[in-house]
Amino acid sequence: MRIGTILAGGLMLCAQGAFADYDTCVGLNANPRPVEVIDACTVALATKLSDYERAEALAARGVAWRQLGENGKSLRDLRQAKHLEPSHNTQRMLAWTWHELGYDKTSEWLYTRVLKEAPTMQGYLSRCVVRLDLGKYDLAVQDCGEAMDLDSESEDVTYFYARALNMTERPQVALEVAERGLEFHAKTSARLYVQKAIALVGLERPDEAIATAKAAQKRFPQDESLAKFLALSKEW
Repeated sequence: MRIGTILAGGLMLCAQGAFADYDTCVGLNANPRPVEVIDACTVALATKLSDYERAEALAARGVAWRQLGENGKSLRDLRQAKHLEPSHNTQRMLAWTWHELGYDKTSEWLYTRVLKEAPTMQGYLSRCVVRLDLGKYDLAVQDCGEAMDLDSESEDVTYFYARALNMTERPQVALEVAERGLEFHAKTSARLYVQKAIALVGLERPDEAIATAKAAQKRFPQDESLAKFLALSKEW
C-alpha cells in the first residue's frame, strides 16, 4: 500500500511538472525571453500532450527560435504546428518566418489567405511590411490603412503607414499619420519623427523638417536614422 501511494504521488508530481513546463512554454513572451521559452517547450513536448497543446507548444517554440535568428528551426516547428492545428495565429507566425527567410511571395500569399478568414490588424500590418519589401507600395498603403482603421494608436502601424505613404509620395497624409503616432509615442519612437521630417520635405517645408529632426535628435542622440536624415539635409 505504501509503495503504491509513493508511486502515485511521484506520478502526480511528474504530471504537475509537465503541466508547469507547458504553462511556461505557452505563457511566456518569446520576444524578450526566447531561451526560457525554448527550454520549457522542449521539455513539455517530450511529454504526452493533446494535438492542440502540442501545436501551441510548437508554435511558441517556433517564435522563440525566430527571435534567436534560427529561422530554419522556426520554420520546422511552425509548419508542424500548422499541420496539427492550422489556427490563424499559427499561420500568421509561419508567414512571418517565411518573410524572415526572404520568401516574401510565399509570406504574402499566406497572409492573404489568412486575412480572408481573419481580417486582423496584425495580419494587415504584417502584409503591409512584406509588400513594402516586395516593392508593392500602393498595396502596402492599402494594407497599412486597413491596420490603421483597426488600431490607430499602434506605433508599428503609424510608422509603417507613414513610411508607405512617403514612399508613394503622399506627404500630407504621411504627415498626419506620423503626427497621430507621435501623440502616443513621442517619447519612445525616433523613427516616427524621421517619417514626419520626410513628409515635411515632401511638402516643400525643409526648414521645418530639419527643425523636427534636430529636436528629436536631442531626445534620441544615438538614433542612426535621425543622424542620417540630418547628414543628408546638409546637401540640400
